[in-house]
Amino acid sequence: MFELPKKLNSFKPYEPLTGEYKIRLDVNESFIKPDEKMIAEAMKNISLNRYPDPYATATVKAFAKLFGVKPEHVTAGNGADELIGLIIASLLEKGDRTAVLVPDFPMYAFYSQLHEIEVVEIPKNETMTVDIDEAVRFVNENNIKALMFSNPCNPTSLGIKKADITRLITGTKALVVLDEAYMDFWSEAESLLPNIADYENLIVLRTCSKSCSLAGIRLGFAVANEKITRALRTMKPPFNVGILAQAIGTAALSDASGYKRNVEMVKKATKRLYNELTKLAMFERIYVPCTNFVFIKTARARGIYEELLDMGIAVRCFDNHLRICAGTEEETDALIKTLQEFN
Repeated sequence: MFELPKKLNSFKPYEPLTGEYKIRLDVNESFIKPDEKMIAEAMKNISLNRYPDPYATATVKAFAKLFGVKPEHVTAGNGADELIGLIIASLLEKGDRTAVLVPDFPMYAFYSQLHEIEVVEIPKNETMTVDIDEAVRFVNENNIKALMFSNPCNPTSLGIKKADITRLITGTKALVVLDEAYMDFWSEAESLLPNIADYENLIVLRTCSKSCSLAGIRLGFAVANEKITRALRTMKPPFNVGILAQAIGTAALSDASGYKRNVEMVKKATKRLYNELTKLAMFERIYVPCTNFVFIKTARARGIYEELLDMGIAVRCFDNHLRICAGTEEETDALIKTLQEFN
């Protein structure tokens, strides 16, 4: 009788919220719909009977131009999730140790454990900040092969300054996987993308899901020096980015003005959401966000989460915290009105 590997016994499936809710503010998507004319034009000349370009050449070039990096430093993936798994499977070995900051995006630990990599947690401070010197010490003294974290952070919405990230990268020989999925909403001046060729131990992840309003096509990028990039391109599936994702992604990334306009609209909406939430007296702490969502501390988190669901409004609950993504003006109005009734 076939038996599943023992390593799967401790795994629990990632279960995103399903069902119909009139307002979805729980998965950090963009509330801005992509340009329909742009999508229609992008799809005109594709041949669905053909395999896609294995290296997503045009898409990579468009990404590289928009963010000021070299195409030879970029690997395209079927979303950042695929790239996280690819990095762990390709660049780490069974028995290695990966460090993750907590709280943070759980898929870093998930894929590490799937590939039988030991996961070690580095807890954040009570203020959800990171002690950089302590992180460097921990990585160096605990034989850590890779450190993976998001900046700005999902779920805390907080950012670590570029100077501090640089100290972390240069302070250790471990591979640093820096997930910048939300950097678009903070400041490109804090990004490590322009310096990618300067480091032997750095990979920066980016995604089209947030700022480009393209979560549905699953398109992400890993940016690293040429040595690491060659390894990732060698190990990735040969046709990992579909032809539709390449066509639409290339068109969106080639529209610099549209990209900037989307980012500014989301930042404005997030600021309004934060300002409206701070007017309520029901929360212990509301963190000033660097992202497209707001992170809130409250002992009532579970109760508020469930009451909002009953009202058709989905947010994300983390023990004694809530994470609420920016939505349209109408969605924010409805959320605030509902919360006021709980107050």
